[in-house]
Amino acid sequence: MGCNEHPGPRWARPGPHRVGTREVDEWAVADGRRVAVFAQEPETTGQRPVVVLCHGLGGSHRGYAGLGHHLASHGYAVLHPQFLDAFELAGPELGLSGVDERTWAADPVAKQKMHAMLFDPRHWLSRVARVHAVLGSLGARATGVLVAGHSFGAYTAQLLLGTRLSGFGLDDEDFGHPAVAGGILLSPQGSGDRGLTERSWTGVERPVLVVTGTRDFGARGEGFEWRREPFDRAPSKRKHLAVVRDGDHQLGGIPHHETETGPIAAAISAVAVAFADGVHGDRTAREWLATGPFPTILEHIHQEETACPTS
Repeated sequence: MGCNEHPGPRWARPGPHRVGTREVDEWAVADGRRVAVFAQEPETTGQRPVVVLCHGLGGSHRGYAGLGHHLASHGYAVLHPQFLDAFELAGPELGLSGVDERTWAADPVAKQKMHAMLFDPRHWLSRVARVHAVLGSLGARATGVLVAGHSFGAYTAQLLLGTRLSGFGLDDEDFGHPAVAGGILLSPQGSGDRGLTERSWTGVERPVLVVTGTRDFGARGEGFEWRREPFDRAPSKRKHLAVVRDGDHQLGGIPHHETETGPIAAAISAVAVAFADGVHGDRTAREWLATGPFPTILEHIHQEETACPTS
């Protein structure tokens, strides 16, 4: 099979598996508090590779349902853990009323209080501890796990991949987990933010997919060049960058609760499944990524030591 040949973009279609969903109020315990998990899993027997999908600030573990459902239909057990900054938990604790998960960012008082959590190292560590607790609950299944996340969730996933921080008393901390085989980073952060420096990614050698948009700005107005730093700086031997043309931080509605998605979120979901399959040894999936799929929606850079050149 030639470099740019493939038997059809099966990753763009729903997979062969029916998807079952369940919500577990106490999947694990971290720092004395229960970790709720929303699970989307293929209705199939046998070993199912795991993806841990981390929501963003003020989001919900029931969000990102379209991405999770697409991964599950292709054979992945997708676990969505709830973090303490989920608005369902944080809103009442912060005394916020009159706003919800969808509207808090437009309210100045709510935004200020929620962003205080975003820049509080205790919440960085809490998120990592909750994912470690979920991974610890998997037993023999805790191998070849992919960590994925959007925005604050991407920050969490970066730490689990072995990204190091500077300052805040965390210089010597290793947040990685040996079960993690690769990462899917949607709108990740670059240097100069939350302890990240230009050297933070020197130990990130596992496969990485980075997705951002040309209008995907950071909390302090940083541009998409900043968002792509984890791709540019990680020495991973297999990494892929997909940039949504004219895409903003929502990436076509990727955080939504609905499983039905528009064309941008559907393209991202297809790329994510192909990347996951590639991490698990599917050469055809890696070759398809190298062709730069969905060219009217996404711009790509594919880097792999043995990869075929991008068309």
